[in-house]
Parts: sequence; structure tokens; C-alpha cells
Amino acid sequence: MLENKMDQLNISVQRIFGEQRVEIISFSCEDLNYQTPNFTTSGIFSIHGMAIVNQEQVPWSIILKIIKSDSVEKEDPAHHNYWRREALVFESKILDELPGSIQAPKCYLVEEQAEGTIWLWLERIDGEYARTKQQFDFIAELLGQFNGAYLTGKKIPNEDWICRGWLKSWTTSSRMYAPNLDTYINHLHRDKALNIWTWFNSFTNQIESNLNALNSLPRVLAHQDLSQMNMLLNQGEMEEKRLVLIDWQFMSISGIGEDLGKMFGVNMSLGVIPVHRYEEYKESLFHAYIKGLKDAGWYGDERLARYGYCLSTALRSIWEVPQYISLNAQLQSDPLNTSLQERVIRLEQIIIIHQKMGLEADALKLCKT
Repeated sequence: MLENKMDQLNISVQRIFGEQRVEIISFSCEDLNYQTPNFTTSGIFSIHGMAIVNQEQVPWSIILKIIKSDSVEKEDPAHHNYWRREALVFESKILDELPGSIQAPKCYLVEEQAEGTIWLWLERIDGEYARTKQQFDFIAELLGQFNGAYLTGKKIPNEDWICRGWLKSWTTSSRMYAPNLDTYINHLHRDKALNIWTWFNSFTNQIESNLNALNSLPRVLAHQDLSQMNMLLNQGEMEEKRLVLIDWQFMSISGIGEDLGKMFGVNMSLGVIPVHRYEEYKESLFHAYIKGLKDAGWYGDERLARYGYCLSTALRSIWEVPQYISLNAQLQSDPLNTSLQERVIRLEQIIIIHQKMGLEADALKLCKT
């Protein structure tokens, strides 16, 4: 796939080493087979090799990410998954001006192709994925510092392709593509499943009101895709840990606490956060986030951050509950399927967290009014 891309490869490798004279002497390309790509991601590849730099052989490595249009709705810059957004983010240089607590990979080249794809030639980031509560708390604190910078004087970028209503767009799409529950409801017999269904109906009836309430929160620049795979911890100067966030496709202007809710919710969904520690993580992440906000100089009403955190986590039920209901129905006809049992039990525990946080958001909403 790189036979006609030597000029682009040379430009990218040259930019790794700056002004020095560079000669590529070998390279290979490896498909990373990323397991959970965005719908707008066509492929992610690792390209690496050797080059002569100042008469010495040195290794180099870059990431090639290919993005594409997936559907008509994703042609709209207001859509949460607008397909061109990450390319525009890199071209704009917004990521060069992030607060110090967060870093992003360098982009060496943005290249639009005739067939309708865009190739992003990116810095390869070597780092460690968060696996412990301490690491997640550390990231939550840096996230607080990142969001807090925009609450204490740093100007929020105003480009029109940055999403302004990320959760509204996401919930609309989730409802559109969720399983049709009409065929499953009659199969609900367990008390827990029936209780979840009753709560979910009440919660969804308030969606528009809740989304409108989010718009009243103080605004910050947000990443909105803080899954484990997009957060890399590595050593910076002075042996200090630094956080590098990759995949800025969902960049948005959001309410305080929303990014933290996405981080907590998506890592429960992916099975990264252990089921028996959901409550522990829920509280420790929030306290770390508040510490980060204060480190950035924000001493506003913590209930605002709590509201954004609770509601953004609870809104994930729009996707999770339909999955849970459909799996429950399958379990009725296949009760000995242990894999299915485990999925249902884990989803049930996640939705219980959604319920608790949704109810807390309701209480906080009343306090706000």
C-alpha cells in the first residue's frame, strides 16, 4: 500500500528528526488490526524501519491512520462522529496548545486521497495503559486540570467543526441503532430486569430535559473518548509520568464533568474496571477530578461537576439497557449459556450504577433550580 507513498513517508520521517539530513534505508508496514475501531476508521498501521541520520543508522516509527466517510449523517460537522473532525483537529494545531496536563501525538502530514479517504501520518506514542485504580485516579486528576484550564481563563477553541452537542448527538444515534425492544419485553420475568425496564422508561422520558440541563453547565474543551486504549501513560522529562491522549475524533465543547463520565462509563462497558469495584472507582475518580480542577485554580460549585459526571454516565444506559433487555430474552431460551449469563450479570451491575447516578443527577438538578 506504500509503493506510491515514498514522498509522504520521507516527509514524515524527516519531520521526526527535524532539520537533520535523513535517508530511509528500510521500512515495513504492519496492520495493527485494532479491535474496536471507530466506524469512520478504515485502518491503523504501524510503519517502522531504519534511517541514516547524520551518518548514523537509527530506528524510526510512525502510525498511519486512514479515515473515511461512513454514512450521510457523519458528513455533518455537528454530528458527534463527523468523519473529517480528527483531520481538521490536526490541521488546526489546536493540540499544540493544550494545557500542560495533557499531550497529544504530533501529526506529520494530513493527506486527502482521491477515493475519499484521509491519511493521517502520526507520531507513534509508546506508553502504558491504565490498569490500576491509582492510574485511573491519576488520569482523572489530570483530566480535571485539563478541563479546569478552560474554566480559569484559557480560551476554548471556536472552530465550527468542534461538536457542541456531543451527548445529544450520541444518544440520538444510540437510540437509532439500538435493538428493537418490542419483541423482547414480553420475555422479561425477573424482578431485576423488570425494575430496570421501569426505571429506563422513566429516565428516557426525561432525556430532552436532561440534555438541555447539561447545556447550562460551565463549558470546557473535551476529548469524549477516554477508553483505556486512548489514554497512554509514559515517562516525560525528569521521570515524571505524563498523559498522552490519542484519537481526537470526538473533540467537543462540553459541560464540566462530562468527560469524566465518559471515561468511567466506557471503561465499565469495556470490562476494564472490575465489576466488584464500580462503586469505589465511581467516587475516587470524582474526587481526583475535583482535585485536578482545584489544581487548575477552579473553586466553583462542585455540584456542577458532579451533575455533569452523574448524568453523562447515566445516559450511557440509552445503549446499555437495550443490549441488556435483548440478552435477557436470549437467556430465557438458553438458560445454561454461561457466557451469556456472565454478560447479563455484568450489564446488570453497570446499569445499577447508571440508575444510582441518574437518580443523583435528578436530585442535583432540583438543587440547581
